[in-house]
Amino acid sequence: MTTTTATRPTAPACIATSCPDVGIYVACLAAYNNGRLHGAWIDLEGDTDEDDLQEGIAWILATSPEPGAEEWAMHDSCGLPSYLSRTESPDLSQLVAWADELSNYPEEDDREAYRLACEDQGQTIDEDGFRETYCGLFKDGEDYAQELAEELGSVPAGLAWPLNCIDWASAWRDLTFDGYREEPCSGGWVHIFRPA
Repeated sequence: MTTTTATRPTAPACIATSCPDVGIYVACLAAYNNGRLHGAWIDLEGDTDEDDLQEGIAWILATSPEPGAEEWAMHDSCGLPSYLSRTESPDLSQLVAWADELSNYPEEDDREAYRLACEDQGQTIDEDGFRETYCGLFKDGEDYAQELAEELGSVPAGLAWPLNCIDWASAWRDLTFDGYREEPCSGGWVHIFRPA
């Protein structure tokens, strides 16, 4: 007599073995409602598209300890802005759009700035929109105010460098009244944004 054993389907490439930099943790609700934790991290970076996410979710449900599992929920996330992470049922196309746009910024400081810009606007913005609002990384707002004044040619010629006679804190405060803002950078200094 021969016996057959059920084989577990092979995990798709988007299933991560640990928490990815940008990803979601998808849980099987049938297992969760029966007191069991069953799920996996799905990596949103790389060439992951909406079909890959569907395949990853299908694999999680197919490998559930609960027969006939059909429902899922996002129980955790990493690297997502709050407008995408505050729901258990995210729009998969929006997750893919976020990861695609984020891939344009390989440097950690740029990724952080991009996330902050999107958080401020409550949506995933394209690269042009980001470049339009993001001014760069500066020591502080006063440093940016001075650079902006020099760039615009609004510093009177003949002033002695380093322009100690100008109140750059006041200049920065005036810019904040016009909608400019600074956000702390995790690596030090601050990100400066102009109004969108």
